[in-house]
Amino acid sequence: MLSIFRTNQLLAGILILGYVLFLHLPDFWQSATPVQAMPGLGNTWVTSWLDGATMFTLPLVIALLFVQALLANGIIFAHRITSPPNLFPGVFVVLLGSLLPAFHEYSGYLFANVFLFLSLRSYLKAFRINNAADHIFNTGFWMGVAALFVPTYLIFLLAYSAMLPILKSGKFRDQLILFIGALLPLYLIGIAYYWYDMLPVFWEQQWRAAFSLPQTITWSKIPFVTNVVMIALLVILLSSRRHYLAKTKMDVQIKIDILYWLLLGAGLSIWWLMPWNMQQWQALVPIAGILLSFNFTKAKSQTAEAWHLVLLILLFYLNFASVLKLPLW
Repeated sequence: MLSIFRTNQLLAGILILGYVLFLHLPDFWQSATPVQAMPGLGNTWVTSWLDGATMFTLPLVIALLFVQALLANGIIFAHRITSPPNLFPGVFVVLLGSLLPAFHEYSGYLFANVFLFLSLRSYLKAFRINNAADHIFNTGFWMGVAALFVPTYLIFLLAYSAMLPILKSGKFRDQLILFIGALLPLYLIGIAYYWYDMLPVFWEQQWRAAFSLPQTITWSKIPFVTNVVMIALLVILLSSRRHYLAKTKMDVQIKIDILYWLLLGAGLSIWWLMPWNMQQWQALVPIAGILLSFNFTKAKSQTAEAWHLVLLILLFYLNFASVLKLPLW
């Protein structure tokens, strides 16, 4: 039985990897874009590692999306949030993570989303367990690591904190463990920079430009189609909550509510990192991909296939538009 399970996992991984490569076909016809500067020490490290070698950007983007898909499927399988189990969560994380042209470039969100999934996995392991201090600590720790790539991801801690009383007990001790876990990696990195007399560099690259008051967005510089697509997806997810919760066990309902709190955290994190650009929609990709997969799991097979085809056509239209000189309005 164990060998069959491992074989199925391997086949699922191969299918997901093939799907990622398929969705990134447009990138093979376009020159790689240099990595854009972003707040966060993690991005500074990645930029220095790439050192202008744009040939590694596409493999890195594909690898990180692939890992996100595997983590999404692992979380949903382990906690039986959908029935019957399927590959849709990973498929739609990849699909949404490749939907817009801006998502095909490297950004700190790709690494941060991997650690967001790791934190969610640890968080759900603490569900109604008496001695769950290690899982709660790991939840915070992974979010602290994610903040090294996208500092505003610390806002996700508010969502985790809000759901702790329902997930477990919500005692002050648990809340404290969560936040200590998040501060630990940031504290250790800060101490290392202080040791080498580089504390101003730590402040400048990690925090100074990270949090800004929401500013007016120049919507005219963003294609009309992309605005409609992202807003429509959000409307679908927000209006589908009752559909997701229908005829499900209480435990599953609580876990779905956790996903909605994280979706709120993602929405808040987007507006506190300026200047705003389309890459910031990637904060929604992990949770939105999982939630959107529920729509397709519950839909009739013909309807699900039709909508999946529509999303694929939209993805290739948006990503080939610049190559074929197609209008985006």
